[in-house]
Amino acid sequence: METYFGYVKTAQDALIVFEACRKSQLNHVQRRLSSKERLQIRSGSVFAWDESEAGMRRWTDGRTWSPSRVLGSFLTYRELDSKRRPRTVNVSKASSACSYKQDGLIKQSFSICTANNQKLHLISYYSKSDVLHGRLTQPSQDPAFSQIEVPKGLYPELNPLDTSGGHSATLHNMRQQEMMSPTLSEPPSLSSSPSTIQEDIAIHELLPSPQSTCSSLSSCSSPTLLPVQDIAWEKLPHSEDQRQLKA
Repeated sequence: METYFGYVKTAQDALIVFEACRKSQLNHVQRRLSSKERLQIRSGSVFAWDESEAGMRRWTDGRTWSPSRVLGSFLTYRELDSKRRPRTVNVSKASSACSYKQDGLIKQSFSICTANNQKLHLISYYSKSDVLHGRLTQPSQDPAFSQIEVPKGLYPELNPLDTSGGHSATLHNMRQQEMMSPTLSEPPSLSSSPSTIQEDIAIHELLPSPQSTCSSLSSCSSPTLLPVQDIAWEKLPHSEDQRQLKA
């Protein structure tokens, strides 16, 4: 059922996967995953589908994820321990009720609407370890796609920051903002984006810790991350299936 196995690092990587599907080099997902197929999700799994063709807009995988954070062109989630939580929880004990899963996956979602009004979606999974050790190949560096060219006009124009690298460029942009003078308004150039995998992974350290996510007393000062809000406990991190199906 996987559309592709590798690391979708940038929006350009996602477009290459979509284009490979359009040219029948890869296969779109046609339906929701079965329970057995969900268990086979691994680091490097990439799933792409056409909303109309598959008859689904929301993706469900049966796992528990942190709230989403916008990183570059992607919504990114971190896998949580799926231990059961009581319906009523004391705020002081909230931080112990959820935590990131040890060696858990990171999930990215990416959606786009083409000039033909096709609504395309992509979900990818990976682990920090696999990316740090270069075990996963990016579509843009995969020899199998050397002949794939993303046609101009079919897909929306993307921000240069997004096409140069969702995670590493986002981290770089945040660092730039700290040193940037108020009068500097030019966007970062493609050539200024970092290329090290260490910086690419480091962006995930900026995601909120489980303690700050689960506590309503937390605050967020970074303008790039979504603000933390007071949310009822029952609405905090829970099964991705439930959150998606309620949308």
